[in-house]
Amino acid sequence: MLLSRCAWHPRYFGYPLVEGVVSWSGWGLKFTDGICRECTTRFRAEYRAFIERRDTGRELELETQRHVA
Repeated sequence: MLLSRCAWHPRYFGYPLVEGVVSWSGWGLKFTDGICRECTTRFRAEYRAFIERRDTGRELELETQRHVA
């Protein structure tokens, strides 16, 4: 059986979250990590400044490449 869990949940909420069963095949128990909606919202808020800086840097780089070409 393959279970999906939120890898970020323990960091933001202090406890693990199993989101559901991905596959019923097999006798063993395995996990696959993802991110739930609540943690996505917190992650975006926490890293918004970094992501915006990175995107602005990319735009400048692309604009420079256009002027060179």
